[in-house]
Amino acid sequence: MSRIVVVGTGTGVGKTHAGVAIVAALASARVSVAGLKPIESGVPAEPSSATATDASALGAFSTFHVKHPLPYALPDPVSPHLAARRLGMRIDLGRVAEWVDAHACAEVLVIETAGALLSPLGPGLFNLDLVRVLRPDHLLLVASDRLGVLHDVAVTLHALRTMTADLPAPLLVLQPPAVADASTGTNAAELVELQIVPRLVVFPRAEPAAEETRAAAKLVLSTLALQGENQKA
Repeated sequence: MSRIVVVGTGTGVGKTHAGVAIVAALASARVSVAGLKPIESGVPAEPSSATATDASALGAFSTFHVKHPLPYALPDPVSPHLAARRLGMRIDLGRVAEWVDAHACAEVLVIETAGALLSPLGPGLFNLDLVRVLRPDHLLLVASDRLGVLHDVAVTLHALRTMTADLPAPLLVLQPPAVADASTGTNAAELVELQIVPRLVVFPRAEPAAEETRAAAKLVLSTLALQGENQKA
């Protein structure tokens, strides 16, 4: 069983889009895969089948049943630590780890975090701590192809290097922003030229099942050396 953890350089950078595409690519290759988002804010208290959440998007393409309820489906659309506090609770990483482990029968778990790598989950607790608890085999760092991404990626990688030594080196996934700016389309080459990252994968702004999105997802899997899944695809 392999675990792919998806983190971001910020909020709204396209983590779910990348995660869903990777889950879809694995599912189409007939790999048993579960797409998980154990912590999510902005989830309606009584979600309907039509409610669009990141967790439901990941679950929709999963071939392995995603267990409910989720550990932390928080109603307020604010930082998870604050959304939890407003409910009179604190986020317990042990509870999250147990829920994720309950899906261990799947061949691949794709686990998305909420917010950026250093987004807080509680006092002195960050997504970085959650990532360590999840014991990833592979780490994806998602960033938006817009002005400021060179700094955002460099700072996030610096935090990974200086704050932990027990995580795999991340693969950068660059996502197109909702609105392009003058730097969009140039950042991929600059990130490599400036030696901020050794390599990266650029995703298109397209549906998960679109040919170009599937191609990008397959490239991610190949780059992560998930050869068995990639060959099936």
